[in-house]
Amino acid sequence: MRTDITSLPPELAPTVESLRERPAAGLTVADVTRRYRVSPDKVRGWISKGELQAVNTASVICGKPRWIVLPDALAAFEKRRAGGPPPKHPRRRRQPAMVDFYPD
Repeated sequence: MRTDITSLPPELAPTVESLRERPAAGLTVADVTRRYRVSPDKVRGWISKGELQAVNTASVICGKPRWIVLPDALAAFEKRRAGGPPPKHPRRRRQPAMVDFYPD
């Protein structure tokens, strides 16, 4: 059974339709690939794992997905993956020069 975009729930339909009308509203997988210099499979993996939120704008839901990443989802992804300062290593205590095994 094939379903089209009009059978989506009402709260999702405006988002998908608005992305179709304005492709500049989001980034495609190829755009994200160029931005981060990774493979398209890596970006699709982030999407399937839920690390990167995307909207499927394909005309047929059961067909090949066409993912669009919204700017706010990309900003949240970058914020979660941002590196912080390196952790500080604990200071090593100096060993005494001589260990007295037989104290007086």
